[in-house]
Amino acid sequence: MTPAQAIAALDKQLAQHGQTVTLRKGNTVVGQATVKAFVRGVTAEDLVGNVTQTDKKVTISPTGLDAYGIPGANTIVVIDGAPTSIIGKPEVIKLDDVVVRINMAVKG
Repeated sequence: MTPAQAIAALDKQLAQHGQTVTLRKGNTVVGQATVKAFVRGVTAEDLVGNVTQTDKKVTISPTGLDAYGIPGANTIVVIDGAPTSIIGKPEVIKLDDVVVRINMAVKG
């Protein structure tokens, strides 16, 4: 599978089954990005460190992030109108050195 194929497959699933979230750099609406994401609860195996049962896992595509960039540790993810903060750093998945998926754990 090529990086373009992996991104296209994720984009298709997000378009069909994802929900809209907003990414903000810190607590400001300047330069924010609105994208589709998979938002799910954490599992028992995710409950380590600062992660609790009320936290969520968020998966997004790199598509549409050109102007925004890759989310960092200070990113606020607005889900259903409620701001959440990323726990630790986002997990950036790459194929052949191309970002194809970004996974984040969020609290809020």
